[in-house]
Amino acid sequence: MTNILTNDILYIENTEGEYHMENKKIKIYGVVLGIILFILLISGLTYAILSWRSSNITITGTSECLEVDSVKGSNITGSDLLLLDKSQVVNSNQITIRTGMVVTNITAKLKSSCTLDGYLTINLKTTTLNSGFTSSGNSTGALKYVLASYNPSTYTTISTSALNGKTFDILTTGSITSTGTLKIKDAQLSKDTTLAYLVIFYIDGDKANNDIGSNSTNFKTSIEATVTQGKLPFATQITNLYNDAIKTPVTNNSITYQYDTTNSLMKDIGNNIRYYGANPNNHIYFNCSDYSNQSSSTCEIWRIIGIFNGKVKLIRGSQIGTYSWDNKTTSTGAETNAGKNDWTEGRLMKLLNPGYESETTGGSLYYNSGSGNCYVGQNNATKACDFTSTGIKNDKTRGLISEETYSLLGWSTSSVYANEIYEYERSTGKVHSDRPTTWTGKIALAYPSDYGYAVDLSKCSQNLYNYDNSTCTSNNWMKTIIAPNYGWLLTPFSGGASGAWRVYSSGFVNNNYGAYYALGVAPVLSLNSELAVKAGTGSSSVPYQLSA
Repeated sequence: MTNILTNDILYIENTEGEYHMENKKIKIYGVVLGIILFILLISGLTYAILSWRSSNITITGTSECLEVDSVKGSNITGSDLLLLDKSQVVNSNQITIRTGMVVTNITAKLKSSCTLDGYLTINLKTTTLNSGFTSSGNSTGALKYVLASYNPSTYTTISTSALNGKTFDILTTGSITSTGTLKIKDAQLSKDTTLAYLVIFYIDGDKANNDIGSNSTNFKTSIEATVTQGKLPFATQITNLYNDAIKTPVTNNSITYQYDTTNSLMKDIGNNIRYYGANPNNHIYFNCSDYSNQSSSTCEIWRIIGIFNGKVKLIRGSQIGTYSWDNKTTSTGAETNAGKNDWTEGRLMKLLNPGYESETTGGSLYYNSGSGNCYVGQNNATKACDFTSTGIKNDKTRGLISEETYSLLGWSTSSVYANEIYEYERSTGKVHSDRPTTWTGKIALAYPSDYGYAVDLSKCSQNLYNYDNSTCTSNNWMKTIIAPNYGWLLTPFSGGASGAWRVYSSGFVNNNYGAYYALGVAPVLSLNSELAVKAGTGSSSVPYQLSA
């Protein structure tokens, strides 16, 4: 084994003489699965007898900083890979090793002498897969993988037989339904702790059909471990908090959600991870005058809504003032004198975003920390506004904001649950007349579903129109931000030309309020996906600090 670390380039030569080089990355490949062969005809019936064969491979990579070990256990032959009853091997968030599984492992850590940061990524690379296991096959979802944690000091021999009957915590699980690369884990490496994972494969007998082997039945999957220099992206860190936690089922409006009650995280119907409850640890320093010295005196406190499309979505921890969503008149492009519910050309959108500096009133003032006049009230009414201390402070902060595409689909009633309005916002909703259905920009407002899912659904069973229930308001961290008085939401009213959604001071949601009214504004944005955090716990006293 040869290892050289020079100018952030690590060369690793494995036991078979393969040579890999990647700038700031280490890739370790180990073939862990071979071919499944089976067909046994008894008494006119077809039974699946599953076999796995592979050469024994041990690959170890070390450097000045890194120690990585990936070891496949002893070869499995004959009928050792069997159809298993999922209910007998998986219980809640744990898996019990049984005969018929394939078990391999990966361990990784940073050496104590290392001064660099690094994080581990584990992928499954499937090159061959029987059609029965694919998304269109008769045994779709039957080929299961499980990533579990284990103690390497307790279990020094990794094989199915050595671990038979032992139970381990599941970190993530899923099915292999297509060829290609599937990421199953990202984790920050530490000098103090060895990351130790079992990668387990089995066939779910509840999903597999006995005739799966009537044709050529095989699959081949390898494990790819990549170590990248740097901090784990913040979005991944929060995702790991949720994925690694024990889940509690919570049912609301006939939808069952998986709640991480330890970290106050939940996954919505769109698989976005969100913070919920009265006061989760989702505080973060943002819009700082000095990112090298982040504190309450140099930064604002924002709150993390959740993880969407691999990015951290934030809302400002307090409103920036009260302004019209839009207050155009018929003379300035509206159908009525109550404003126009088209966010793509709305007064508030232009106030919050870049590119409208030529507008004589309100244009890009918040984005550029400017001052002037802003739109408030009916018939193009304005008032003096000053964002020199409350706007986006500098180009550093502006560079941290990701451009996003927001859905502008609306709905006509607020007597909806969080899951219902989520679908209306993004897929099944409507717009008035010929209003645009999407908008791409930097800064927007919260969706009604953001507000709806911020509540603890195990305690609040109401629809959004009844969110003024005291139990709902006291268990919704977003209530005091969006509606200490009244606050605007992003979604337009689909049944008219000028209405938009808002939250009342009492906490309930209304679907149709004249866009010309001056209501509270709490900006919402997404961070660039590569951003990491350098410190903090997310609590109100110790907010996260961006590694900006």
